[in-house]
Amino acid sequence: MSRPRHGPRQSSILLPLVFLAPIFAACSDSADRMLAPGNPSLSRTAGPALHVSTTGIDVGDCTATPCRTINYAISQASAGDVISVAAGTYSESVSITKRLSLVGNDATIDATGQSSPPNAIVISGAASEGTTVTGFTVQHAGLEGIFVVQTSRITIENNLVRENDTYGPFNPLCADQPDDCGEAIHLQTVTNAIVRHNVVRDNVGGILLTDENGPTSGNMISDNSVLDNTLDCGITLASHWFSLQAPAAPDVAGVYRNTVQHNTSNGNGAAGIGVFAGPPGAAAWGNTLVGNTAMNNGAGGIMIHSHTPLQFVDNNVVTNNTLSGNGIDADNPIDDAPTGISIFSAVVPIPSTVVAGNRVTGEHYGIVSYNAVKLSGLPSNKLDVPVPTRIQ
Repeated sequence: MSRPRHGPRQSSILLPLVFLAPIFAACSDSADRMLAPGNPSLSRTAGPALHVSTTGIDVGDCTATPCRTINYAISQASAGDVISVAAGTYSESVSITKRLSLVGNDATIDATGQSSPPNAIVISGAASEGTTVTGFTVQHAGLEGIFVVQTSRITIENNLVRENDTYGPFNPLCADQPDDCGEAIHLQTVTNAIVRHNVVRDNVGGILLTDENGPTSGNMISDNSVLDNTLDCGITLASHWFSLQAPAAPDVAGVYRNTVQHNTSNGNGAAGIGVFAGPPGAAAWGNTLVGNTAMNNGAGGIMIHSHTPLQFVDNNVVTNNTLSGNGIDADNPIDDAPTGISIFSAVVPIPSTVVAGNRVTGEHYGIVSYNAVKLSGLPSNKLDVPVPTRIQ
């Protein structure tokens, strides 16, 4: 059984983080690239495309002749420009703070040794709205491979994101979360983004959505392969908002109305897919998990958690997922054997959850629910397990 995850992720740039009560949170290069194929054709939304090559030189505007580094090309680009990066390895930490299309052509961003920040790619701020990153291998970052923070309408697609979170557990930068920190792809206070057709493998954890600085909502996490991230969850939607007054209002914070669909989340260390609320004030509601596959994960295939007073976890929808060979949800007090779907609240009852049309095999329990008032759609699930439901 892998370790549970605790608290807010250590952010890769120094933004305020908040307390979070404990929540629960392994082919060749050619095969990986086949899983993350193809780059969209360049759409020149502004001037001519800027070019980057390992044989380039960082002078001029990168249009007539290529530049050497991605960051230099970004410094020369105007909002809306396309930056085309040729094949090769680029040892840098890329920072994007304006709207760009960053297009890799068999290109690798390797963040080995980068410390300021310790990421391969950071997309941040309102001016970066509409940025696209596609066609890269993103690897060896100390914290997140791709960190997106306080922006909207970002597209992350057709990338291979591997072997990030190299700081690993118990690094001093992870004081608020000693077991691990960072993530492969992390959306923090991001709205209406698309993360699709990526291969995310061999990191500490896979894809993470959180709300430290405001709402994370309307995002689409679709058709990704999230594999063998062996110390954490595959796909996590976790509200980290802290308040001793009330759950976060939608215009303040919360992880809500996100869609996680048609992903494969297998062989990860904790949940295959999780929706979690940690501290008082956290809100995780109205999220849809549909048509995903979660197999052979260290904890439950799909888990929904509420942990403390003053939380709002409600109206999450779990439909038409395929679950098999997963582990135990150690936080759920009535879950003592491998489980497909686990829904649990320690304090505030979860008013309503839709659990319908899911297929669960190769587990002991199909659906385990503790302190969840209403589960809609139960008869429509196909539960080929010894104990189809355990509800308390």
